[in-house]
Amino acid sequence: MSSAVIEAVRDRILVKLPVDSTVGIVWHAGEPTAAPIAWYEKAYECLKPACPPGGNFAMQSNGIAIDERWIDLFRRTHTNVSLSIDGPERFHDLRRRTRNDRPTWHLAMRGLRRLQDAGLAVPVITVLHPDALSHVDEFFDFYRDNGIVDVSFSIDETEAAHLKSSFSTSDQKSRLVEFLRSMLTQSYRFRYPLHIREIERVASVLAGAKSRGNEQVDPWAAITVAANGNVSTFSPELMEVHAPEYKDFVFGNILLDDISSMERTNLFRSVSSAVSAGVALCSSCRYFGVCGGGSPVNKYCERKSLAEAETEFCKLTTQASTDALLTFLSGKYLNGSADV
Repeated sequence: MSSAVIEAVRDRILVKLPVDSTVGIVWHAGEPTAAPIAWYEKAYECLKPACPPGGNFAMQSNGIAIDERWIDLFRRTHTNVSLSIDGPERFHDLRRRTRNDRPTWHLAMRGLRRLQDAGLAVPVITVLHPDALSHVDEFFDFYRDNGIVDVSFSIDETEAAHLKSSFSTSDQKSRLVEFLRSMLTQSYRFRYPLHIREIERVASVLAGAKSRGNEQVDPWAAITVAANGNVSTFSPELMEVHAPEYKDFVFGNILLDDISSMERTNLFRSVSSAVSAGVALCSSCRYFGVCGGGSPVNKYCERKSLAEAETEFCKLTTQASTDALLTFLSGKYLNGSADV
């Protein structure tokens, strides 16, 4: 990403936001540490002064390249770092390999240790596959033994270039519900403060907290800017999707266009209308209060349409998390006989 693109993000997006906006700038897609530290220093110097108060920076990394120099950058720029670690070594190394087909778990764990030793909080994203669901104890022990207290479980999903999910061969929702319920039970039993982000999002809604909405169906709540300046919105992953009828969901280029001009195009209006139709179809679902209308990118990748309701992704994420929490709570508090 050139300095011209960074400056355009500042001038065409950040400086035009209301001062009470909540802004998060996330370095993601590919491996962000492949870019030099000096690039991030210059990007921060350019963008931070233009952010509304409270604006923050974050990076999603595989952790392999993280050393003292990167940690110094994270501290100076107040960048929150999250690592992609798919649980215990045998599960992680099964799919996360180097270009030379070498395992990466020990390298990722080295990055985790360095960040922890520096006193930084390190959330982890774990991608789950069906072969993991029968080994909840092994996964819980991994998080507890390595001091991981904040985890987000993603599923191996049908999305963009990934044309088929490993969960698509059979109905795996009940197994996923049991995996999450058991993870909650283990956390309670051992008094280990494991925060599962998907579960906590559901819990906050059930507890009556003000809904944070669904940024994936709210135009411009999430803005994706590619290295060449191309701009997309709704689901960030739409930028990676091949969709000729929607011009690959590229609504303009930040070097040439303002958000207001992109909003006036027929392409944007067409996509926005289809996304809204999908939300309307979702509104009668009993999980709607939690999800707020689903994920457009998964609707398109699974059904080739944005005007859809329930997807397999929805079943395995929002629905599974909700069912797992309710099942855990019913066993713990209603029956009084939970195995804890």
